[in-house]
Amino acid sequence: MWLFTRLGFFSVVRKENDDHLTIRSRTQGDLLRLCRYYLPKAGDPVAHAGTDYPWRVRCPQNDFAEALQKIAGDIDYGNFKNEVALSVGKTRAAHYGKVWSALYGIADDLQEHAPDHWEGLTWPQKAPSGKALAFGGVVIDPAGRVLLREVAGHFDKYVWSFAKGRADPGESPRAAALREVKEEMGVSARILMPLPSAFLGGTTVTYLFLMLVDPRDVDTGFRCKETAAIRWANAEEAVSLIGQTTNDMGRKRDLAVLAEALGSLPPTLHVRPIARREDWKFLPMPAERAALPYRREFNREEMARVVRGYIAGAQEEKWCAVFEDGELRLHRSWTGMQIFRLRLAPLHERPGHWQVEEAVLNRHPAQYGPADETEALAMLQDLIENLMLRLP
Repeated sequence: MWLFTRLGFFSVVRKENDDHLTIRSRTQGDLLRLCRYYLPKAGDPVAHAGTDYPWRVRCPQNDFAEALQKIAGDIDYGNFKNEVALSVGKTRAAHYGKVWSALYGIADDLQEHAPDHWEGLTWPQKAPSGKALAFGGVVIDPAGRVLLREVAGHFDKYVWSFAKGRADPGESPRAAALREVKEEMGVSARILMPLPSAFLGGTTVTYLFLMLVDPRDVDTGFRCKETAAIRWANAEEAVSLIGQTTNDMGRKRDLAVLAEALGSLPPTLHVRPIARREDWKFLPMPAERAALPYRREFNREEMARVVRGYIAGAQEEKWCAVFEDGELRLHRSWTGMQIFRLRLAPLHERPGHWQVEEAVLNRHPAQYGPADETEALAMLQDLIENLMLRLP
Protein backbone atom coordinates (compact mmCIF):
# COMPACT_ATOMS: atom_id res chain seq x y z
CA MET A 1 0.00 0.00 0.00
CA TRP A 2 0.98 3.62 -0.45
CA LEU A 3 0.50 5.75 2.61
CA PHE A 4 0.48 9.55 2.51
CA THR A 5 0.61 11.15 5.96
CA ARG A 6 1.73 14.43 7.47
CA LEU A 7 4.83 12.52 8.60
CA GLY A 8 5.79 11.55 5.07
CA PHE A 9 5.14 9.12 2.23
CA PHE A 10 5.58 5.35 2.59
CA SER A 11 5.21 2.17 0.57
CA VAL A 12 4.30 -0.91 2.62
CA VAL A 13 4.66 -4.45 1.25
CA ARG A 14 5.20 -7.98 2.46
CA LYS A 15 8.04 -9.72 0.68
CA GLU A 16 7.72 -13.35 -0.36
CA ASN A 17 8.49 -15.81 2.46
CA ASP A 18 8.67 -12.97 4.99
CA ASP A 19 6.29 -12.84 7.94
CA HIS A 20 7.13 -9.15 8.55
CA LEU A 21 6.10 -6.06 6.60
CA THR A 22 8.69 -3.93 4.84
CA ILE A 23 8.06 -0.19 5.11
CA ARG A 24 9.92 1.82 2.48
CA SER A 25 10.49 5.52 2.03
CA ARG A 26 12.08 7.90 -0.44
CA THR A 27 13.70 9.92 2.36
CA GLN A 28 15.39 9.04 5.61
CA GLY A 29 13.54 11.78 7.49
CA ASP A 30 10.10 10.40 6.63
CA LEU A 31 10.93 6.98 7.97
CA LEU A 32 12.71 8.35 11.04
CA ARG A 33 9.59 10.27 12.01
CA LEU A 34 7.40 7.21 11.54
CA CYS A 35 9.69 4.96 13.58
CA ARG A 36 10.39 7.39 16.40
CA TYR A 37 6.80 8.38 17.03
CA TYR A 38 4.69 5.41 15.88
CA LEU A 39 6.94 2.35 15.44
CA PRO A 40 9.53 2.59 18.22
CA LYS A 41 10.28 -1.15 18.16
CA ALA A 42 11.26 -1.09 14.49
CA GLY A 43 14.62 0.60 15.09
CA ASP A 44 16.28 3.10 12.76
CA PRO A 45 15.82 3.02 8.98
CA VAL A 46 18.31 0.95 6.99
CA ALA A 47 19.85 2.37 3.82
CA HIS A 48 19.07 0.42 0.66
CA ALA A 49 20.81 2.32 -2.12
CA GLY A 50 20.07 1.90 -5.80
CA THR A 51 16.36 1.28 -5.43
CA ASP A 52 13.19 3.35 -5.78
CA TYR A 53 12.96 3.44 -1.98
CA PRO A 54 16.44 3.92 -0.50
CA TRP A 55 15.28 3.67 3.14
CA ARG A 56 13.36 0.86 4.81
CA VAL A 57 12.51 -0.96 8.03
CA ARG A 58 10.78 -4.24 8.82
CA CYS A 59 8.16 -4.76 11.49
CA PRO A 60 5.46 -7.26 12.52
CA GLN A 61 2.11 -6.68 10.82
CA ASN A 62 0.32 -6.15 14.13
CA ASP A 63 2.79 -3.39 15.10
CA PHE A 64 2.08 -1.59 11.85
CA ALA A 65 -1.67 -1.97 12.35
CA GLU A 66 -1.35 -0.38 15.80
CA ALA A 67 0.72 2.44 14.31
CA LEU A 68 -1.98 3.13 11.71
CA GLN A 69 -4.57 3.29 14.47
CA LYS A 70 -2.48 5.85 16.34
CA ILE A 71 -1.89 7.91 13.19
CA ALA A 72 -5.64 7.94 12.52
CA GLY A 73 -6.28 8.94 16.13
CA ASP A 74 -3.99 11.96 15.72
CA ILE A 75 -5.86 13.45 12.77
CA ASP A 76 -6.92 16.91 13.91
CA TYR A 77 -6.86 18.95 10.70
CA GLY A 78 -9.47 20.03 8.20
CA ASN A 79 -7.28 20.20 5.08
CA PHE A 80 -4.60 17.61 4.44
CA LYS A 81 -2.44 19.56 1.98
CA ASN A 82 -2.33 22.59 4.28
CA GLU A 83 -1.33 20.37 7.19
CA VAL A 84 1.47 18.77 5.13
CA ALA A 85 2.82 22.24 4.34
CA LEU A 86 2.86 23.09 8.04
CA SER A 87 4.28 19.72 9.15
CA VAL A 88 6.91 18.80 6.55
CA GLY A 89 7.10 21.89 4.38
CA LYS A 90 5.65 23.58 1.31
CA THR A 91 7.87 21.66 -1.11
CA ARG A 92 6.44 18.35 0.08
CA ALA A 93 2.92 19.76 -0.03
CA ALA A 94 3.51 20.74 -3.65
CA HIS A 95 4.57 17.16 -4.49
CA TYR A 96 1.46 15.78 -2.78
CA GLY A 97 -0.58 18.32 -4.73
CA LYS A 98 0.68 16.81 -7.99
CA VAL A 99 -0.51 13.40 -6.80
CA TRP A 100 -3.88 14.91 -5.91
CA SER A 101 -4.12 16.46 -9.37
CA ALA A 102 -3.25 13.19 -11.09
CA LEU A 103 -5.99 11.39 -9.16
CA TYR A 104 -8.59 14.13 -9.57
CA GLY A 105 -11.63 12.85 -11.42
CA ILE A 106 -10.56 9.23 -11.05
CA ALA A 107 -13.12 6.89 -12.63
CA ASP A 108 -15.15 4.39 -10.65
CA ASP A 109 -13.74 1.62 -12.79
CA LEU A 110 -14.42 -1.16 -10.27
CA GLN A 111 -17.95 -0.43 -9.14
CA GLU A 112 -19.52 -2.34 -6.27
CA HIS A 113 -23.09 -3.38 -6.86
CA ALA A 114 -25.56 -1.68 -4.51
CA PRO A 115 -29.31 -2.01 -5.18
CA ASP A 116 -30.87 1.39 -5.64
CA HIS A 117 -34.41 2.76 -5.84
CA TRP A 118 -36.69 -0.14 -6.89
CA GLU A 119 -33.97 -2.49 -8.10
CA GLY A 120 -34.42 -6.02 -6.76
CA LEU A 121 -37.94 -5.30 -5.52
CA THR A 122 -41.08 -6.96 -6.85
CA TRP A 123 -43.43 -4.52 -5.16
CA PRO A 124 -45.81 -2.36 -7.20
CA GLN A 125 -44.64 1.23 -7.30
CA LYS A 126 -48.16 2.60 -7.01
CA ALA A 127 -50.52 1.95 -4.11
CA PRO A 128 -54.22 1.20 -4.58
CA SER A 129 -56.47 4.22 -4.93
CA GLY A 130 -56.78 6.16 -1.70
CA LYS A 131 -53.70 4.57 -0.12
CA ALA A 132 -50.13 5.80 0.33
CA LEU A 133 -46.94 3.72 0.26
CA ALA A 134 -45.03 3.16 3.47
CA PHE A 135 -41.76 1.33 4.12
CA GLY A 136 -40.23 -0.23 7.18
CA GLY A 137 -38.16 -3.03 8.63
CA VAL A 138 -38.45 -6.17 10.69
CA VAL A 139 -35.22 -6.04 12.69
CA ILE A 140 -33.76 -9.30 13.94
CA ASP A 141 -30.51 -10.40 15.56
CA PRO A 142 -28.39 -13.31 14.24
CA ALA A 143 -30.28 -15.76 16.48
CA GLY A 144 -33.64 -14.71 15.04
CA ARG A 145 -34.96 -12.60 17.92
CA VAL A 146 -37.21 -9.74 16.83
CA LEU A 147 -36.79 -6.11 17.92
CA LEU A 148 -40.17 -4.49 18.63
CA ARG A 149 -41.09 -0.93 19.52
CA GLU A 150 -43.80 0.20 21.90
CA VAL A 151 -45.78 2.94 20.17
CA ALA A 152 -45.72 6.16 22.22
CA GLY A 153 -49.10 6.83 23.80
CA HIS A 154 -50.37 3.66 22.10
CA PHE A 155 -51.34 5.90 19.20
CA ASP A 156 -54.22 4.56 17.08
CA LYS A 157 -54.54 1.65 19.55
CA TYR A 158 -51.13 0.18 18.64
CA VAL A 159 -49.06 -1.21 21.50
CA TRP A 160 -46.06 -3.15 20.09
CA SER A 161 -45.23 -2.85 16.41
CA PHE A 162 -42.50 -2.37 13.79
CA ALA A 163 -40.75 0.75 12.54
CA LYS A 164 -42.37 2.03 9.36
CA GLY A 165 -43.42 5.25 7.66
CA ARG A 166 -43.82 7.11 4.39
CA ALA A 167 -40.87 8.01 2.21
CA ASP A 168 -39.60 11.55 1.95
CA PRO A 169 -39.75 13.13 -1.54
CA GLY A 170 -37.24 11.39 -3.81
CA GLU A 171 -36.31 8.84 -1.17
CA SER A 172 -35.89 5.22 -2.25
CA PRO A 173 -37.73 2.37 -0.47
CA ARG A 174 -34.50 1.09 1.07
CA ALA A 175 -33.43 4.51 2.29
CA ALA A 176 -36.89 5.21 3.71
CA ALA A 177 -37.04 1.89 5.55
CA LEU A 178 -33.55 2.27 7.03
CA ARG A 179 -34.31 5.84 8.07
CA GLU A 180 -37.56 4.83 9.80
CA VAL A 181 -35.76 2.08 11.71
CA LYS A 182 -33.08 4.54 12.76
CA GLU A 183 -35.55 7.23 13.81
CA GLU A 184 -38.03 4.99 15.61
CA MET A 185 -35.64 2.42 17.12
CA GLY A 186 -32.26 4.17 17.20
CA VAL A 187 -30.77 1.29 15.22
CA SER A 188 -28.47 1.31 12.19
CA ALA A 189 -29.58 -1.97 10.63
CA ARG A 190 -28.54 -3.85 7.50
CA ILE A 191 -30.98 -5.12 4.88
CA LEU A 192 -31.11 -8.88 4.36
CA MET A 193 -34.00 -9.08 1.92
CA PRO A 194 -37.38 -7.53 1.04
CA LEU A 195 -40.44 -9.39 2.29
CA PRO A 196 -42.56 -10.26 -0.74
CA SER A 197 -46.03 -9.30 0.49
CA ALA A 198 -47.82 -5.96 0.62
CA PHE A 199 -49.39 -5.27 4.03
CA LEU A 200 -52.59 -3.27 4.01
CA GLY A 201 -53.29 -0.73 6.76
CA GLY A 202 -55.96 1.88 7.31
CA THR A 203 -54.33 4.57 5.16
CA THR A 204 -51.21 2.92 3.74
CA VAL A 205 -49.85 -0.10 1.93
CA THR A 206 -46.66 -1.06 3.74
CA TYR A 207 -43.67 -2.93 2.35
CA LEU A 208 -41.00 -4.17 4.74
CA PHE A 209 -37.43 -5.39 4.62
CA LEU A 210 -35.98 -8.08 6.82
CA MET A 211 -33.05 -6.40 8.56
CA LEU A 212 -30.16 -7.60 10.69
CA VAL A 213 -28.39 -5.94 13.60
CA ASP A 214 -25.86 -6.98 16.22
CA PRO A 215 -27.72 -6.90 19.57
CA ARG A 216 -24.65 -5.31 21.15
CA ASP A 217 -25.28 -2.27 18.97
CA VAL A 218 -28.86 -1.85 20.21
CA ASP A 219 -29.63 0.54 23.05
CA THR A 220 -32.71 -0.96 24.70
CA GLY A 221 -33.09 2.26 26.63
CA PHE A 222 -33.83 4.18 23.43
CA ARG A 223 -36.83 6.55 23.49
CA CYS A 224 -38.20 9.13 21.07
CA LYS A 225 -41.44 11.01 20.49
CA GLU A 226 -42.85 8.05 18.51
CA THR A 227 -41.41 5.21 20.58
CA ALA A 228 -41.95 4.62 24.29
CA ALA A 229 -39.68 1.57 24.50
CA ILE A 230 -37.94 -1.10 22.45
CA ARG A 231 -37.32 -4.71 23.40
CA TRP A 232 -36.14 -8.04 22.04
CA ALA A 233 -38.63 -10.88 21.76
CA ASN A 234 -38.54 -14.48 20.60
CA ALA A 235 -41.25 -15.68 18.23
CA GLU A 236 -43.79 -16.56 20.95
CA GLU A 237 -43.16 -13.36 22.87
CA ALA A 238 -43.48 -11.29 19.70
CA VAL A 239 -46.89 -12.83 18.92
CA SER A 240 -48.06 -12.04 22.46
CA LEU A 241 -46.76 -8.46 22.41
CA ILE A 242 -48.23 -7.65 19.00
CA GLY A 243 -51.48 -9.22 20.18
CA GLN A 244 -51.87 -6.41 22.73
CA THR A 245 -52.72 -3.99 19.89
CA THR A 246 -56.48 -3.35 19.87
CA ASN A 247 -56.56 -1.88 16.39
CA ASP A 248 -57.90 -4.98 14.65
CA MET A 249 -56.53 -4.22 11.18
CA GLY A 250 -53.17 -3.14 12.57
CA ARG A 251 -52.86 -6.19 14.81
CA LYS A 252 -53.67 -8.62 11.99
CA ARG A 253 -51.27 -6.81 9.68
CA ASP A 254 -48.37 -6.87 12.15
CA LEU A 255 -48.95 -10.56 12.94
CA ALA A 256 -48.88 -11.27 9.21
CA VAL A 257 -45.64 -9.27 8.92
CA LEU A 258 -44.12 -11.28 11.77
CA ALA A 259 -45.19 -14.59 10.25
CA GLU A 260 -43.70 -13.73 6.86
CA ALA A 261 -40.45 -12.49 8.38
CA LEU A 262 -39.98 -15.60 10.53
CA GLY A 263 -40.97 -17.77 7.57
CA SER A 264 -38.04 -16.28 5.66
CA LEU A 265 -35.59 -17.75 8.19
CA PRO A 266 -34.50 -21.34 8.91
CA PRO A 267 -35.77 -22.79 12.20
CA THR A 268 -32.25 -23.68 13.37
CA LEU A 269 -30.71 -20.27 14.02
CA HIS A 270 -30.01 -21.38 17.58
CA VAL A 271 -27.57 -23.89 16.03
CA ARG A 272 -26.13 -21.71 13.27
CA PRO A 273 -26.95 -18.00 13.56
CA ILE A 274 -27.07 -15.62 10.61
CA ALA A 275 -23.60 -14.80 9.31
CA ARG A 276 -22.46 -11.17 9.26
CA ARG A 277 -19.48 -9.65 7.48
CA GLU A 278 -18.07 -8.65 10.91
CA ASP A 279 -17.91 -12.31 12.00
CA TRP A 280 -14.80 -13.11 9.98
CA LYS A 281 -11.95 -11.57 8.03
CA PHE A 282 -13.53 -10.96 4.63
CA LEU A 283 -11.72 -9.45 1.64
CA PRO A 284 -13.35 -7.81 -1.42
CA MET A 285 -13.54 -9.38 -4.87
CA PRO A 286 -10.54 -8.17 -6.94
CA ALA A 287 -10.83 -6.63 -10.40
CA GLU A 288 -9.45 -9.77 -12.05
CA ARG A 289 -12.60 -11.86 -12.27
CA ALA A 290 -14.67 -13.96 -14.66
CA ALA A 291 -18.37 -14.66 -15.19
CA LEU A 292 -19.61 -18.19 -14.55
CA PRO A 293 -22.64 -19.74 -16.30
CA TYR A 294 -24.32 -20.63 -13.02
CA ARG A 295 -28.06 -20.22 -12.79
CA ARG A 296 -30.37 -21.60 -10.12
CA GLU A 297 -33.74 -20.87 -8.58
CA PHE A 298 -34.16 -21.10 -4.80
CA ASN A 299 -37.53 -21.82 -3.21
CA ARG A 300 -38.57 -20.20 0.08
CA GLU A 301 -37.03 -22.87 2.29
CA GLU A 302 -33.77 -22.91 0.36
CA MET A 303 -33.62 -19.14 0.35
CA ALA A 304 -33.89 -19.10 4.13
CA ARG A 305 -30.66 -21.11 4.29
CA VAL A 306 -28.98 -18.81 1.79
CA VAL A 307 -29.92 -15.78 3.90
CA ARG A 308 -28.41 -17.44 6.97
CA GLY A 309 -25.03 -17.85 5.28
CA TYR A 310 -22.27 -19.81 6.93
CA ILE A 311 -19.37 -19.14 9.28
CA ALA A 312 -16.64 -21.76 9.72
CA GLY A 313 -16.66 -23.27 13.18
CA ALA A 314 -13.32 -25.04 13.00
CA GLN A 315 -10.01 -24.63 11.17
CA GLU A 316 -10.67 -27.57 8.86
CA GLU A 317 -13.83 -25.90 7.56
CA LYS A 318 -12.61 -24.07 4.49
CA TRP A 319 -15.51 -21.76 3.56
CA CYS A 320 -17.61 -18.89 4.89
CA ALA A 321 -20.60 -17.26 3.22
CA VAL A 322 -22.47 -14.02 3.84
CA PHE A 323 -25.73 -12.83 2.28
CA GLU A 324 -26.82 -9.18 2.18
CA ASP A 325 -29.61 -7.61 0.12
CA GLY A 326 -29.47 -9.89 -2.88
CA GLU A 327 -25.74 -10.70 -2.86
CA LEU A 328 -24.17 -13.94 -1.66
CA ARG A 329 -20.40 -13.86 -1.16
CA LEU A 330 -18.39 -17.03 -0.56
CA HIS A 331 -14.93 -16.69 1.00
CA ARG A 332 -12.05 -18.95 1.91
CA SER A 333 -12.10 -19.15 5.69
CA TRP A 334 -8.33 -19.32 6.16
CA THR A 335 -7.52 -16.21 4.15
CA GLY A 336 -10.85 -14.34 3.87
CA MET A 337 -10.43 -14.17 0.09
CA GLN A 338 -13.70 -13.85 -1.81
CA ILE A 339 -13.79 -16.61 -4.43
CA PHE A 340 -17.41 -16.51 -5.62
CA ARG A 341 -20.08 -13.83 -5.67
CA LEU A 342 -23.68 -14.42 -6.66
CA ARG A 343 -26.26 -11.74 -7.34
CA LEU A 344 -29.82 -12.91 -6.74
CA ALA A 345 -33.19 -11.34 -7.46
CA PRO A 346 -36.69 -12.20 -6.19
CA LEU A 347 -39.20 -13.64 -8.64
CA HIS A 348 -42.38 -11.66 -9.08
CA GLU A 349 -44.37 -14.63 -10.34
CA ARG A 350 -43.36 -16.88 -7.41
CA PRO A 351 -43.25 -14.84 -4.17
CA GLY A 352 -40.53 -16.01 -1.84
CA HIS A 353 -38.52 -17.58 -4.67
CA TRP A 354 -35.24 -16.10 -5.88
CA GLN A 355 -33.00 -16.76 -8.85
CA VAL A 356 -29.30 -16.27 -9.56
CA GLU A 357 -28.81 -13.50 -12.10
CA GLU A 358 -25.02 -13.28 -12.04
CA ALA A 359 -22.17 -15.47 -10.82
CA VAL A 360 -18.61 -14.14 -10.62
CA LEU A 361 -15.34 -15.98 -10.01
CA ASN A 362 -12.16 -14.50 -8.50
CA ARG A 363 -9.36 -14.83 -11.08
CA HIS A 364 -6.58 -13.09 -9.14
CA PRO A 365 -3.67 -15.54 -9.66
CA ALA A 366 -2.49 -15.24 -6.06
CA GLN A 367 -5.97 -15.84 -4.61
CA TYR A 368 -7.53 -18.62 -6.68
CA GLY A 369 -5.52 -21.55 -8.00
CA PRO A 370 -7.51 -23.68 -10.48
CA ALA A 371 -7.30 -22.27 -13.99
CA ASP A 372 -10.18 -24.38 -15.29
CA GLU A 373 -13.46 -22.47 -14.94
CA THR A 374 -15.38 -25.74 -15.41
CA GLU A 375 -13.74 -26.96 -12.22
CA ALA A 376 -14.66 -23.70 -10.49
CA LEU A 377 -18.29 -24.05 -11.58
CA ALA A 378 -18.43 -27.58 -10.18
CA MET A 379 -16.94 -26.32 -6.90
CA LEU A 380 -19.55 -23.56 -6.68
CA GLN A 381 -22.38 -26.00 -7.30
CA ASP A 382 -21.03 -28.30 -4.61
CA LEU A 383 -20.77 -25.45 -2.10
CA ILE A 384 -24.37 -24.41 -2.72
CA GLU A 385 -25.92 -27.87 -2.74
CA ASN A 386 -23.85 -29.61 -0.07
CA LEU A 387 -22.85 -26.75 2.24
CA MET A 388 -25.38 -23.94 2.08
CA LEU A 389 -28.51 -26.04 1.61
CA ARG A 390 -27.77 -29.17 3.67
CA LEU A 391 -26.41 -27.87 6.94
CA PRO A 392 -28.82 -28.09 9.89
